[in-house]
Amino acid sequence: MEGEKLMYDLCQRHINKAVEIRCHDGTIHRGVVTKVDERHVYLQPLDGMKDGFADGPGVFVFGFGFGIPIALASIAAIAAIGLFWW
Repeated sequence: MEGEKLMYDLCQRHINKAVEIRCHDGTIHRGVVTKVDERHVYLQPLDGMKDGFADGPGVFVFGFGFGIPIALASIAAIAAIGLFWW
C-alpha cells in the first residue's frame, strides 16, 4: 500500500509529461501521463501509433480516452524522458 501511494504521488508530478515506466515484469512503456487514479496511471503511447490509433492492449482513439492503464502496483520505476523518443 505504501509503495502504491509513493508511486501515485510520483505519477501525479508527471502529468502531461513524457515518461518511461519500467514494470516489475520487465516491460517498458513510454508515453505521456494523461491521468492518475488510485490504482492506475494512464499513458498516451509515444511509440506504436498508427494513424492516431495505438497498437496493442488498451487500444483507443486519442482524444476519446485517457490512454493505456498501467497498474501502480506493477511499476518498478518511472523517469521523465525528452521527446526525442517521439
